[in-house]
Amino acid sequence: MNWQPFRGNAPANMTIFSASFPDVSDQWPMKDDTAREIAVLDRALKAEPALRPPLIEFEEGGQAVLVPQNRYSEQAYRNRPALEAWRTRLVPTALALFVVQNPLEDRLPEGTKMDSDSRQWFIHANDAIGVRSRAKVLSALVEKYIHNESENNWVSLASGAAIPVLEALRNAKLDGQQVYLTLVDKDPVALRWAETMAAQEGLTVGEQLTLLRRDLVHTLVRNEDLLLELGDHQAELVDALGIFEYFNDADAAIFLQRALRLVRPGGAVIVSNMLTSSPQIDFTLRCIGWEHIFPRSLQQLQDIHLAADVPVENVTVIVPKDGVYAVMEVRA
Repeated sequence: MNWQPFRGNAPANMTIFSASFPDVSDQWPMKDDTAREIAVLDRALKAEPALRPPLIEFEEGGQAVLVPQNRYSEQAYRNRPALEAWRTRLVPTALALFVVQNPLEDRLPEGTKMDSDSRQWFIHANDAIGVRSRAKVLSALVEKYIHNESENNWVSLASGAAIPVLEALRNAKLDGQQVYLTLVDKDPVALRWAETMAAQEGLTVGEQLTLLRRDLVHTLVRNEDLLLELGDHQAELVDALGIFEYFNDADAAIFLQRALRLVRPGGAVIVSNMLTSSPQIDFTLRCIGWEHIFPRSLQQLQDIHLAADVPVENVTVIVPKDGVYAVMEVRA
């Protein structure tokens, strides 16, 4: 990984780096053409801020149907059946991220065959690249907290199918027998996928792997049930790459405070948040129509960790070169 000083706007006292990672989109045929096509849609939407994202409506019988509310969404979904199936059947579940993390798969998790035009967007859309790069940041940070010479407890909050977690274990060449992994998510389908993929890494339920179906809003933000269940200061590492931006500022501060209580002294919580400066944010939110989130500036992220009583010297922020997400390493 190539760490560099961050060149963008940031609070003066924030420790922040930019980072570069290889990606499947590098040197891929049609990369420039696809990037230009998406950029045109993003610029058009930025010029018309009143345009609304597509709706998902349900027909009699429960089938989801995508209803574009602007001509750019209509253009985006035309002749991209896998993209439409992804948006109507998988978003906002954790398996939606499986597709952008694994864009070379022949089919979506629910069975739809991947078409070429959809695949190009899952590979080259800036947000898809950002999802993959934030996982690589996690992988780079893991080695600071998880070590082969001792037993380790790792808790993944809103883990989904745990693809970044398992990728980090593999890339760090960590001994799976020394890692006790707890995956927490409200989606039973994602947890079943996680169980299957973890088994391929030698992690089995009841031994190195625990699966907890829990709603973090109800068990960690509104009350402390998950803290009581897992215990204070039991984990070397807690990650929450995919949930922070779904909380408002007040709930995000509570979440961070309580996630830190899971961590032993010397450990860390790692979270990520889409940046307000994300280069294709209008394409992602108003053309494709991702679910409602709270994109944040670096200053807003600092305000949240200060509200959670985390001092600035305990936080390092990494922004990959794609500029989509900020990843916060918050040390206990």
